[in-house]
Amino acid sequence: MVFLRKDNDMTVFVVCPAFHKTGGTELAHQLVFELNKIDVSAIITYYDYEKYKDPINEEFRQYVKSYETIDNIIDSEENFILVPEINFALLNNYSNIRKGIWWMSVDNYLKNDGFINGFRTVGFINALKAVLGKRNTLFARGFDKNVLHFYQSEYAHQFLINEGVKESNISKLSDYVNDLYLEKRTDTKKNKVVLYNPKKGYDFTKKLINKSSGIKWIAIENLTTQQVKELLSESMVYIDFGNHPGKDRFPREAAISGCCIITGLNGSAKYYEDIPIPDDYKFEKKESNISAILDKVTDCLENYDSNFEKFATYRNMIRNEHSVFCKDVKAFVKRIGVQYK
Repeated sequence: MVFLRKDNDMTVFVVCPAFHKTGGTELAHQLVFELNKIDVSAIITYYDYEKYKDPINEEFRQYVKSYETIDNIIDSEENFILVPEINFALLNNYSNIRKGIWWMSVDNYLKNDGFINGFRTVGFINALKAVLGKRNTLFARGFDKNVLHFYQSEYAHQFLINEGVKESNISKLSDYVNDLYLEKRTDTKKNKVVLYNPKKGYDFTKKLINKSSGIKWIAIENLTTQQVKELLSESMVYIDFGNHPGKDRFPREAAISGCCIITGLNGSAKYYEDIPIPDDYKFEKKESNISAILDKVTDCLENYDSNFEKFATYRNMIRNEHSVFCKDVKAFVKRIGVQYK
């Protein structure tokens, strides 16, 4: 179902890849939903949609019922286009429309902006493959610092400042975890299980698993949202030694589900604003820390109740994220000069 638009309507085109379910693509759909709730005309706008008969992921139908494609954006000055940092170059295709970049993942930008940035982010081999496969350029292109920039994490905020973007061009536009995770269950028994995301930081996680003894590890993969919720609700610990390119959802979904959280210090994980947990649950990702990390994991499993209490601040932040996001959306609307009810 394609979006039907009147020619004289002002529209916010929120751009994201078709069909894929990630934290970033869900967030794009959530923004469209909140904008339309306050009578701001917004439409999810897909690229890379050609191979899908229906580009709307079934999980996102709770947010949107219609869509537009990147080819049909109306390039007029009353409209606004918001693109993800991973595809900032899309803005070069338009001359009149007002523009913004949403920084949900700093690392996704870096790995796609020249070989050197890619090398620093994903390593030599992966960076070289990206250039040879024409998924990245040899030289960095840089992004337009004069358009509006919206950040999802403090990590992204500091990145933009360090890149020389004026504070007057920077605004916060956060996110929230799926409301499903906030539904309380009183009948759930916690099991002595450690969960991890095999897609992020697995090289180091594998070392932890190999060095451990008597600990049950479960990878979170190939599950529906409901199945992930149930697994998190039944487990005691979630670890994440990935790159944390933004304020990642898995740690928050795990925390609000009652897991103790142990992370590295990469990306957003080093910022208390993004992951507000005590410092002794964050470890530099190096082999000399493996023993200390496993000791912390064991302590969380054996003394779950006392460790659980130390994540109250994090859980309270997560519970308030939806209301904070709604405030950010209203500030976003004012920032782009739109009147709303």
